[in-house]
Amino acid sequence: MTAADLSPADAEQLRQLLARFSHAFDNADADALAGVFAEDGVIELARTGAVFTGLEKIRVFARDLGQDHPDHQTLDSVLTVDEDGTVRGRSRYLAILPDGSVHNGDYFDVYTRTADGWRIAHRRSVPRYPRRHHHA
Repeated sequence: MTAADLSPADAEQLRQLLARFSHAFDNADADALAGVFAEDGVIELARTGAVFTGLEKIRVFARDLGQDHPDHQTLDSVLTVDEDGTVRGRSRYLAILPDGSVHNGDYFDVYTRTADGWRIAHRRSVPRYPRRHHHA
């Protein structure tokens, strides 16, 4: 399977999935997160080395960020398909913090097709700026 084999419908569903992430995660919406991450999905934060494995841990991560949660925007997503059929995405993100400051970086995703549609199987969040520690 190549990127050309990713149907327009699949590509649109994946773009909708990427759009749903910010709404679900930033609102700590437990139900909506089930529509974004696979049951055994993973979020890996490159800067801190933190890894959240499984939908329940992802829900707790989102909830525990609390009211001062960054406001995430997902941008410039590019979808690719490996020779073995693995579907990947690379997106830029902007995260606006409560004080109005911004940080940014890349999401490196692997997607999986479930009975309920596409989900994020693995997301590696790699910040660029600022270089000092912030939660992504």
